[in-house]
Amino acid sequence: MNLVLLLVIIAEFCLATCVWLTPECLRRLAAHLLTRADVIDVAKKENDRRIQFWRGELGLAQDSSARNDLQSLAPLPPLIRR
Repeated sequence: MNLVLLLVIIAEFCLATCVWLTPECLRRLAAHLLTRADVIDVAKKENDRRIQFWRGELGLAQDSSARNDLQSLAPLPPLIRR
């Protein structure tokens, strides 16, 4: 049996047992996950705000920085042997 599938089944079983024993556990789990997602969203927005601020301070154009961001995310070409 695939190890990942086994882990998913075990996680589902644990979650089902937790929910069956107490609905409050599911509420706590949902609140934790939603809070975590909100924190991640706020962090991303704050990072974007900081980037915009420093682009304005340094006088960088929006188009050139967006182009550089795309280039930095592109995979590196394989090394060429001479």
